[in-house]
Amino acid sequence: MAEGQPQKRHWSRRFALQSLYQWQLAGHSSDELLAQFSKDENWPKVDHDYYEELLRESISHEKELTDILVNCVDGSLARIGPIEKAILLYAAYEMRYKQEVPKDVVISEAVILCKKFGSEGGYKLINGVLDQVSRKPPD
Repeated sequence: MAEGQPQKRHWSRRFALQSLYQWQLAGHSSDELLAQFSKDENWPKVDHDYYEELLRESISHEKELTDILVNCVDGSLARIGPIEKAILLYAAYEMRYKQEVPKDVVISEAVILCKKFGSEGGYKLINGVLDQVSRKPPD
């Protein structure tokens, strides 16, 4: 892996989280979000292709990913805040479609981002749900 790649992936996930949050609340298209975030001062820190894939594919697979997540959540996804839901969407996509990325890396990154942006204690939900997702075999 290229030097700095883990940090670039971190920023890709961070931008995916922020973009998916905005997508849920404002309904912006992935093209609009890509255009907006490409102007961010932190854009040079991002693995652009990875961010774009996480964003576009999380949105296009949203129904399938939601079906997976709903089976791993105690209760309803409706009770989960938009930050946590955004994290769960991109992380579930990564676990399902990016087999080369270790699942413990996906979970660790998701927990870190939830601690930074999510609700107090939300990282516990993220950790528990993603642990269950990681145990589900791909279809």
